Order: sequence, then C-alpha cells, then structure tokens
Amino acid sequence: MNKKSKLIGLILTFAVVGCDLEVNNPNSLLEDDLKDPSAASAVANGAWNAALRGISYMMMPYTVAGDESVWIGSRDAWRQIDKGGMTNEYNEFVDQAWPYISEARWMADEAVTRLGEFNSAGTLPDVQDLVLAHLTAAMVRIYIADFFDDFVYSNKTVSGTPIGAANMHELYDQAMDLLNGAESIADASNKVKVLALKARVAHAEGVWGKLNPSVNTSAPYVSAGATEAAAAAALMSADYKWKMNYSASTVSNYMSGQINSRQEMDLLYNAAVGNGDTFPNDIVTGTTDTRMQAEFDLFKNTANGTDYAPITIVSLREMHLIIAESKLAGGDNAGCLAELNAIRAFDGLAAYASSQDAAAAFKHERRANLFIQGRRLADMYRFGEKSVVWDPVEQSPAGSFFPITIQEIRANPNINQ
Repeated sequence: MNKKSKLIGLILTFAVVGCDLEVNNPNSLLEDDLKDPSAASAVANGAWNAALRGISYMMMPYTVAGDESVWIGSRDAWRQIDKGGMTNEYNEFVDQAWPYISEARWMADEAVTRLGEFNSAGTLPDVQDLVLAHLTAAMVRIYIADFFDDFVYSNKTVSGTPIGAANMHELYDQAMDLLNGAESIADASNKVKVLALKARVAHAEGVWGKLNPSVNTSAPYVSAGATEAAAAAALMSADYKWKMNYSASTVSNYMSGQINSRQEMDLLYNAAVGNGDTFPNDIVTGTTDTRMQAEFDLFKNTANGTDYAPITIVSLREMHLIIAESKLAGGDNAGCLAELNAIRAFDGLAAYASSQDAAAAFKHERRANLFIQGRRLADMYRFGEKSVVWDPVEQSPAGSFFPITIQEIRANPNINQ
C-alpha cells in the first residue's frame, strides 16, 4: 500500500461513525503521519470522497420523499418515506445513512484544520488542496441543513450537543464562512465553485427561512443569493455544471445503486407497479420536458456501471434560477422570464412569451433544471405541491425533514429521546 492510500485509510479509521466508536486500534499512533504536509492531497481527497459517499446515502431518502423517485421494492422503511413519513428516528435507511454523512462532516473539518495549519506554517505543497477542503466542508453543511431538522457534531468518541431545530440555519452561516475563507486563495477553476456555492448557500438559507418555524406558502419566493449568483455566472462557461462524479476507483453513488442496481426505487412513474409521479409537460411545448428526460437518461445510463451516476452540485442554470427568483420576489416578472429564457436557450427551447405567468414558469423551470439534485422536497413544501404517492396517514407535517436517528440517540448522552 502506498503512503497516500495508507493515509486515506487512516483518516477513515479515525473518522466518527456514531458516538459509540470505541476501538483499541494498535495502529493509532500512525495518526501522526497525518501531520506530514506531504499527506495534504490525500487528506483533502479522502474528505471529498467521504462527502460524495455521505451525500449519496442521504440523497436517496430525500429524493424518494418527494416526487422525483418512487419506491417499487420490498422494504417497508422505504415505503414510509415514499408516503411522506419523515420524522421516524427509527427508519432504518436514514439511520443507515447517519454514520456516512457524519463521517463526511468530521473528515471535511479535519481536512480544513490540518491543511490550514500546514498553510499557516508555509509547508502546504498546494494551496488548492486547502480550497478543496473548504469546498467540501461547506458543501456537506449545505446538504445536512437541507436534509435534516436537527443534527449533532461529534468528535470520534466525544459526544456533541444537538444543534437544535431552530438553529440549523447556522450551518449555512458556517458554510459561508468556509467559502469566504477559500475565495481569496482559489485558482480560476476553484473560484467559480466557491462563488457558485456562495450563491447556493445564500439561497438555501432563504428557503430554510420560508419553512421555519412554519411553511410560508403565501410568500414562498426568496430574494437572497442573486448577487452571488451573478458573480458566479460571470465566470461560468456555457451551460456550466459542477458534478459529484462516482467511480469504481473512488466511491459509489448509493442512490444510483438503489435505483439502477437493486431497483428498490425508480425515478418518477414506474409502469410495472403503476405508481409514481409522471414527467411534467413543458409549459411552452405541451410535451414531456426534455431537460428532465435528459437527466433521467443520464442517471439510467449504466454503461460504466450501475452504481456511478453523477449528481450535479451547482450549475449555470441554477444561477439563472436564483436570479430569476429574486426578480420574481421583487415583482419584476419580465426580468424573471428573461432569466428563464436564458436557461431555455441552452436546449434550443422556445422562449416564454411576455404574457406567460412568471410564477408558474419559474416553478416549472426550477423543477425541470434541478431534477434529482436535492432541491425538490423543500420546493414542494414552500410551493404547496404534493406527490401523488403521499398518504395522509403516513405523511408528516409540511416542512418536515429528517431527525437525528436512533443510533446517535442511543449512543449520545447529550440527547434525550
């Protein structure tokens, strides 16, 4: 095993996987190897891969909870989420995902700390590794805040204190601080990622505010993030997309495996079981939206393996959507439609007419261009939309996301069940 591979393995060994981790590791002294600046790239990339894995484990329950995916298999815990049940701390699949997303958060923060120390000492070989660590730590926080109603940061065997439902917006603030710390040292390739995530953070925190403490369907539109989105868009190439790429040589995409390999879920309507939400029609053409179909086909393309479908993190399309929403929130319907038409031009689609209902157009474009990217359930709540699969008996109150799960509750003395 080469040095970098050994170091990545060491990071995984020391990462938190629930608060009940008590291992007498005979190789524990090797953690000192991580203090070697030559390990910086391995530390940064190890955290990045942990983030990709942890996010994919949470993407599946989040996606099937909305109208983008449907349960077609045999496991009742998936059925519960599919029907809209979000708040069961015993749900085995959210509980299964907990260690992976927790590990991702811990590893990302460890990378930021260690590489920051190298940089301060003037021994960091490549400062872009530190930028990657900041991007990773920020990204993980965004998804956690988007997907959970509460969370806890623990450090190996040291139990953390629950953040609290009313304080989850603080994760967005932490993400913004991390991105601000990376912006001045990022090269051109990373600068666009930093700015795009800043737009995403500002907008996501605005969406969070529309859902907490209660869902605001009467004024659902967010004006935050437009300035950051414009700055990011100015640096983006045509139809820019930054993706989480999975492979056999790094980590697999759990959501891809559940849909393409195990076939416990499917995207949208499944004819075999006669259930699920159908493709929405494009408002202008009246036919199945080609953007969603393209993403559907990309996710289902298993030429390189069933478990490695990519997930888009941010895109130029989303920057236009954030700007469009800000204009819509401010009553500038024409400006909103102009942003939406800029997106449609990427696919050669006919533009919206000036007479088009800007709110309806915006909602459709957001659904079509952010398909299976982890945005939909929050949009459904704030726009007052429902999946045909949701069941009034199983369904949790609007605005509900996932709780701290049972393995953390049982292992953490700071949590009262």
